[in-house]
Amino acid sequence: MAQPRPSSRPKRPAPGYPTDDLAALRAKAAEVTARLTARYGAVPFSRKDPLSMLVEIILSHRTKDEQTAVAYDNLKARFTTWAELRDAPTAAVAECITGVNWPEVKAPRLQAIMRRITAERGELNLDFLCDLPVAEGAAWLGRLEGVGPKTVACVLLFSCQKPILPVDTHVHRVSIRLGLIAPKVTAEAAHELLQALLPDDARAIYDFHKDLLRHGQRICVFARPKCALCNVTEICDYYQALKTADPTARTSAPSPAPSADRAS
Repeated sequence: MAQPRPSSRPKRPAPGYPTDDLAALRAKAAEVTARLTARYGAVPFSRKDPLSMLVEIILSHRTKDEQTAVAYDNLKARFTTWAELRDAPTAAVAECITGVNWPEVKAPRLQAIMRRITAERGELNLDFLCDLPVAEGAAWLGRLEGVGPKTVACVLLFSCQKPILPVDTHVHRVSIRLGLIAPKVTAEAAHELLQALLPDDARAIYDFHKDLLRHGQRICVFARPKCALCNVTEICDYYQALKTADPTARTSAPSPAPSADRAS
């Protein structure tokens, strides 16, 4: 019986990835995490409870970290409990968070979410999420209006130490430039694709998230990435393409990062 002839067609990349070699992509993700953790330092998990984390993440949407922190502290100073915030006049809540983007949207959204949690759970508390399997907790939290995949993952990873990856704009951009996911993958689709490249371990996922976040904020910025200061250029698809186009591009490893880089 004649054997089938091998196909001459090139192998297509796995959907959503730049290559079909997922083992190589997993190795790259691990190497990137190791190098960036060495550069920036490990970050401890948050001590905020899940409800407090949900409030903070909602405030942070399209808002800088500094403004988010001020708004969160304002709420804590104004309201003794989250239940007091839930029942307060919406204008009073909005007044506390004027420094964030769209306070007129976020104030009523926070209160609506808190009312729904209270109605469904009998109390204003999300600690139960830490006792649920990841998928079940994510499904429950994702039912709340205005709570998308990134917010769900942030709450479960940061407060409950569940192995689920949040993908913000920085993680998304850096992952594409590195060549961990394909260029046209959306931020929402990237959650599942990137998590498949990481160990099923909350600490490893947390390190990856925090590392790419900080790298995207400081070095691999949106408009003009600072490739000369980067310590992962030789395994970065974006930089290798630049070097091919311009052989004079810097290829040597950068000097050790300054101590200021180690802040979270």
